[in-house]
Amino acid sequence: MPFSQLTAPRKVHSLDAEIRGASVLASPGLVAMLSTDPVRLGVCPAGGSGARTTNLSLSSADDVAFLSKDVVVVRSEDAVWALLGITHTPKLDQVGRDARLLAARPSGETALALGWDGGATELKLDRIEVSARPFALRGDARAFDLTETETHVVVNGAGEGGELRVHPGATPEPGPTLRAALPRAAEPLDRVRGGPKLTAVYRRGSSAVCAVTRSSGKLAARMIALDAPAADVAVVESSLFAAFADGRVALFDGAAIEAASGAPLAPTATVTLGARGEPRVLAVAGKASPSLWVGTSAGEIWSLAVVRKQAG
Repeated sequence: MPFSQLTAPRKVHSLDAEIRGASVLASPGLVAMLSTDPVRLGVCPAGGSGARTTNLSLSSADDVAFLSKDVVVVRSEDAVWALLGITHTPKLDQVGRDARLLAARPSGETALALGWDGGATELKLDRIEVSARPFALRGDARAFDLTETETHVVVNGAGEGGELRVHPGATPEPGPTLRAALPRAAEPLDRVRGGPKLTAVYRRGSSAVCAVTRSSGKLAARMIALDAPAADVAVVESSLFAAFADGRVALFDGAAIEAASGAPLAPTATVTLGARGEPRVLAVAGKASPSLWVGTSAGEIWSLAVVRKQAG
């Protein structure tokens, strides 16, 4: 059944600093939030209790990706650092440079860094260390995202607004199995959230989203308009979720997206956090009964459950 409601949000933890990045580890079910100034890593069990904070001796922070329950990688400006032993005595080790984006895989083990030079680096857990393997990309990639089984890449120049390519596996090195030309209006959009039924190409601080739906082994892209600029978005199955600067979190189900016209999309459900600061990042934990996790500019971490429509 499709999703239809969002439950009342609850505050889980606070880092007392602006949250910039988030990552989810599907098993054993952990959510990481990364703050800057000061740089702190908050790790929360998906159940919501037992959160812990680790202070990092970095000047800034932008992205985080789980490799295991004990190891994450962090992008600080254009440097990539491995944080080893987060459940014991953490150790920082630089494992990359010249990175402009870091993408996490929900199952862990592998993350991808997109370089300023147009190349990419696979960051992989090798026993108790993190290995970095550079490789060349096909085309001029501007964003990518990892799911458990696929890599979603947005490439410049392949169409009016670029092209979405879906590759099997944890890197885009195998040839794409699916492609979709993006509308010209998608050209400024520089982030992507991938999924098996819906992929969203977006830009933080923009109300424009390119929704790419998958059906019968084919992709179809269309532009949709939200009623306000989104701080961040996420996808689950055929639904899109968006967090807004005014504290709202909205659900847009597959039917709403399919029926979208040029007018701002009416949300299927909306809740207001009531948190300190503005939402900055949005993450999803779980599949059958997913929960949304929101990190704010004041460092608060909030969680809310997503409810499916009842049969009949």
